[in-house]
Amino acid sequence: MLMIESYFINDNLDSCQELQNVYAELTGLFIFITNHEGHLLSTPSDAEIANLFITYPKELESMLKAEIDKLKRLRVTALSDQWIPGIKWIISPVSIDQQPIEMYIWAGIIIQENTRQNIIDHVNYNSPDLKGPAELFRLMRERIQRTPEDDVTQIEYKKDKINKLSKAIALILKSGYKEKKFAERLTTLNETLRSDSSRNMPIEEVTRAVLASSDLADVFGFALKTSSGTYRIVSSTGPAAAELKGAIFHEGEGFLGQAVLSEQLSHWKDVGRDPRSHFFLQKGLASIYEVQCFPIRYDDENYGLLFGIGLEEKLSTNTNIRFEETLISLIGWYIGNHITHGRMEKQIQRFKPLMELASVMVSVQDIQRVLFMLVDMSLNLVWSPSASIVVHRASEDEKVQMVARGMESPRGETYARDIARRYLENGNNQPATNSYLNRSVPSSLMIEYPIVYADKTRAVLAVAIGDEQEGEECREILSALATMGSVIMKLLYDRQQFLSNSNRFAHILHESIREWNVAQYQLATDAQKIVMEFALWGGLRKDEGETIARACLMSFSDPATLRSFPHLFEQEAEMIEDFRKIQQNQNSPTSHPYSKGGQTMVLVFALAASGDNDIQLMNDSQFTNIDPALISQFRLFMLSRHTLQTEISLMEEKPVPRALTAEVAEGRGLEAIVKEFGLSPREKEVLELVVKASSNKEIAAALFISEHTVKNHLTNIFNKMSVTDRAQAIAAVFNKSIG
Repeated sequence: MLMIESYFINDNLDSCQELQNVYAELTGLFIFITNHEGHLLSTPSDAEIANLFITYPKELESMLKAEIDKLKRLRVTALSDQWIPGIKWIISPVSIDQQPIEMYIWAGIIIQENTRQNIIDHVNYNSPDLKGPAELFRLMRERIQRTPEDDVTQIEYKKDKINKLSKAIALILKSGYKEKKFAERLTTLNETLRSDSSRNMPIEEVTRAVLASSDLADVFGFALKTSSGTYRIVSSTGPAAAELKGAIFHEGEGFLGQAVLSEQLSHWKDVGRDPRSHFFLQKGLASIYEVQCFPIRYDDENYGLLFGIGLEEKLSTNTNIRFEETLISLIGWYIGNHITHGRMEKQIQRFKPLMELASVMVSVQDIQRVLFMLVDMSLNLVWSPSASIVVHRASEDEKVQMVARGMESPRGETYARDIARRYLENGNNQPATNSYLNRSVPSSLMIEYPIVYADKTRAVLAVAIGDEQEGEECREILSALATMGSVIMKLLYDRQQFLSNSNRFAHILHESIREWNVAQYQLATDAQKIVMEFALWGGLRKDEGETIARACLMSFSDPATLRSFPHLFEQEAEMIEDFRKIQQNQNSPTSHPYSKGGQTMVLVFALAASGDNDIQLMNDSQFTNIDPALISQFRLFMLSRHTLQTEISLMEEKPVPRALTAEVAEGRGLEAIVKEFGLSPREKEVLELVVKASSNKEIAAALFISEHTVKNHLTNIFNKMSVTDRAQAIAAVFNKSIG
């Protein structure tokens, strides 16, 4: 119950006191005001009565409380003479917006005409039935003697005046109370929306805090769209709040479902028997009177709904209602703007690491490595990462490559086979181009992106999402990642096809001299092997070694003939021309810059021609037109090669080095990061799990620490690495792993 004293704000008490005294003089009555407990709220207009309240406060409060208890259902101004028969008082309840009565006006005394002598003759003021101070009854005896008698008309006149006094005081208090509540409401809104803490609060928590101070409804709710046509209540306050939170409704379903179809405020009253109330009744609300709904919209898009439920009719002024409705409508716009801005910020934050990853992926030469990067990055582009898988079919056999995180066996293998059947089988001639939301995967909602290159769907990226709305929000960014993967894999595929064609033609040309010049054929063969050894030793990049090796095989061909093969042997033809020019000008220094490939060919052919006398070649200083640094590096290679040749049996048994696996590359990248940025052992463990797309909860469980500690470690890691989020950290590890 709202205590009536809360209405007395600013100068309201003084205004009521002055008004009471004016009416006391007008009616000739002494008047005072109490609360529902009999406690005095105003100073009695009669000095003697006022002194009695000072002298006997408890006794008089008890007397008045007893009278109020007898008249607790009183709602109108009435006469009462229950204290002393014949001595009448006017009692008037002060009613504010039909709230429970907490305030009473007392006005007395009234002696009806032709009753004074009867009262004097028959009333015993010392009767034990009269509860109260003797001083009060002594005062009553004196007042009876000098109080004029009133006829019925005069009594009704005084009742009417006291009734008007009651209404006037109610208006004064109500206006002051509204002003106070309005000021408190604005203060609450200001503190909630402008405080530093609200900037880090979820929007539904800010909304809940704002609506909690509203008198417009008894129950408030905040629903957001989760997918096309589907909404979920994410926050609620008031009765049945727990039951309402998480409830789902659809467009056109009940009051809420109809409201989301409208761009304006929707309002229904007296809905107790309306069938559309069933949604709320089954959530624990015993009955409802009205439903008000405010759409959350921004830029012609509907994001959700704010709604209020009134359990009973409220008697509020139109001004107050309009203020609340306007305010909540503005909150709906604010939320829509906040959601739009938040989603845009998230997309921007994700595009930055996506572009960084793109620069890394371009330099990757292994499709398997690309698959790992697609899986890892996809988990950093959704709001709630849990699982990701990419399935790739490189050849026409019955095998596919699968890389997955968060999807353990045998579930991953089963899903991979399903993807291969639907997208990658030979019978699927038309390549898929659009994403697909797969609801049939147990315990997951997967969004699938086909990766098309060479006119076929050759891979599929699938990522788990929380709901359809998340899928809509992340669709474009994931599509960009899949497209990026498609482009990179196409480049690698084209490169492999180009290298395959180049190697095939190079071997054909090489074989063509075998019949008529066996010595030259063998010399080119030996030179090609030396180039590959030099590249494996580390003197050349892999792609450099492959190109120079082909040039060695075709070294006796005409460069002009090689250039007649479109786009195949441009580099090789230039290397062969430089190789021949260097040999022709061996003893004549020139400033002409020869290609590295041509210079390397001179060295490897000299080594191939020397047979077993490579030690003698190491001491030969006749290579005047070759970069001294390249000569020095090649001589170190020859020394290493010569030493290895003395241990023939070990070299034969030692396996040929293989390319790093993705896991080994990751490990190498992590070690480089740890060394460069000085990460602690524990920070290294945390970063390793981040690279594996583990959530904070999973990291905490794996390392037996709290999630709060995980967050502290991540903050330290990001600060040391000068990155802002997980995606940038992963991209940095990838950079190091392929560097």
